[in-house]
Amino acid sequence: MKIPVIAADVTVEPSGNSRVLWISSLAFALGFAVWGMFAALAPFLIKWYDFSATQVLILTAMEPFFAAAVSIPLGILTDKFGGRSVFTLLLLVLTLPLLLGYFAQGYYTFLLVGTLLGLGGATFVVGNAHVSSWYPKSKQGTALGIFGMGNVGITVGMVTVTFLVTRVLSGPDGWRLIFPIFASATFLMALVYWFFTSDPPNRKLKKTSLREIFAVYRSGAVVWLVTYLYWVSFGTLTFFASAMSIYLLDQWHVDAIRASMVYTPPLVICVAATRPLGGWLADRSDPFRILRWLFGIMVVLALLMTLQISLPVQLVAMYGLALMSGAAAAAVIKLIPMYFVHVGAVSGLAKAAGAACGFAMTMILAMSKQLLGDYTLGFAIWALMNVAAFYIVLSRVGFRDTKPLIERPSGTREILTASGA
Repeated sequence: MKIPVIAADVTVEPSGNSRVLWISSLAFALGFAVWGMFAALAPFLIKWYDFSATQVLILTAMEPFFAAAVSIPLGILTDKFGGRSVFTLLLLVLTLPLLLGYFAQGYYTFLLVGTLLGLGGATFVVGNAHVSSWYPKSKQGTALGIFGMGNVGITVGMVTVTFLVTRVLSGPDGWRLIFPIFASATFLMALVYWFFTSDPPNRKLKKTSLREIFAVYRSGAVVWLVTYLYWVSFGTLTFFASAMSIYLLDQWHVDAIRASMVYTPPLVICVAATRPLGGWLADRSDPFRILRWLFGIMVVLALLMTLQISLPVQLVAMYGLALMSGAAAAAVIKLIPMYFVHVGAVSGLAKAAGAACGFAMTMILAMSKQLLGDYTLGFAIWALMNVAAFYIVLSRVGFRDTKPLIERPSGTREILTASGA
């Protein structure tokens, strides 16, 4: 009688890698710092170039638009080739539009540079997939929550740019030096990422075809519901980071420096601060139960924001939404490895949605102002999007008939993930 040879288990999960986690988080923070540059410059461009509030809102909306466009292919490439290679290449490519920014002149040139800097926002999907590949599912919520604190990079970018423009790089064109400064930092980070990170040892054992990766997008409702939940949760950050400094300047007549350095940066800090908490709670409890509370509170705050009662009330609603959305984004990210094997592909789709939300909502806010003379309709649409997210997590529509991977019988994981069963 022959004794069957049992192949090595190629699905054994690594126990974690703190070096990859922290370097990925720093690289992600730098990418978001680059992404925050134009949000900081926007109020000054109104003054320097006599742009309208609507023009500048469109300009800041182009970064999340391009981030959305490239997130899905970057997520697929990360699943296929590994986070180390893709993240390093992404950082190197990002240095090119930063160098181009030094020579920008006129609205359409700024529009082109601002669009290409959306690559900084796409660092999330690559780092998210790289970090998750190093951690078991029982620890991914916490690890990805820590990684998500890299959102604070937007604040670093906004404060740094505003400080350099107003205090250091004086003169007619001195502010342009911010572009080569950020380009140098991005190039150095690319070198650090290549030489000091690695892909997990079990990655070389996995042979994943593009057909298998693309199959996840046809797998059923769950992939799109997770994507929508991330549209609302992470979209809060991309929407606020793109639009709030201009909104505060135009609606409440807040000084440009104050809007960029005092009021807007805490929004990003609030999102970053609660992401580890949201991931930790999602590791230890039912993510849907956590999300019910978070989205429920977000609905109330979004409705309050729509009323635009006063600047203090508006700030309370904005900061409250930022706090809730940070935790919600981490809890939603926890759902991805629970239901899907190809984390990069799904997180790429989710990140594309989160970035696209920043673009779409900033454009809606700009059109609301342009056509109706105020921002009420834009915020009302935002409130309705929060209501829809709350309904999804409350009813679990689409999720009730789909078991998480950890609850599926051994040996069926890959097939079920591809088919969406």
